[in-house]
Amino acid sequence: MARIIDKDEKRANIALSAIKLFCEKGIQQTSIDEIAKSAEVAKGTIYLYFKNKEEIVFTIWDILSAQHQETFQKNITVNMSAKEKILEYFNFNQLQEEFDKEQILKLFQHFISSMLIDETQLYTAYFESFFKKDYDFIFLYLNEGIDKGELIIDDVDNLTNIIILLLKGLLVKSKASNMTFNETQNILNKHLSYLLDNYTKDKL
Repeated sequence: MARIIDKDEKRANIALSAIKLFCEKGIQQTSIDEIAKSAEVAKGTIYLYFKNKEEIVFTIWDILSAQHQETFQKNITVNMSAKEKILEYFNFNQLQEEFDKEQILKLFQHFISSMLIDETQLYTAYFESFFKKDYDFIFLYLNEGIDKGELIIDDVDNLTNIIILLLKGLLVKSKASNMTFNETQNILNKHLSYLLDNYTKDKL
């Protein structure tokens, strides 16, 4: 009996097989032929699952984002403060063991590089939708902190956008300065903590 192929699993496997190539060569320099070879499938098979290379990149981030969200939900508790939840949300040390953290950081850096030279606006649109999810999360928990009396913030929208700009700027800096994953994570924790402390009720 022929084995039934799980199309979602096959699609995910093809996308994830491209991570190493994207990290080593860059997204723009990696061909569909090379991705097919890495995934051990025919080039035509790639197009059965993806319209183009951009869809492969976005699928990788969809997978990583979903797994990160799942881990976050497992780690938070009802007793955690809004600040602790936000810091936990941006704690990428919790990436599953199957992923190399240095590779994931490099992949994100290549993603940004592709966005900066993107004439199709595909990367830009996806990138902004990615950060829109972060915006919604931060906005939600900042308001939760206000409701619980933990935080005093006069403009939640402005502070949320400042945090998003911090994230974007740090990604650019990490690439420009060739920072490691741990260096990037530590700086993110430090600046997020400092920023949120300025709105924490017991420190005002």
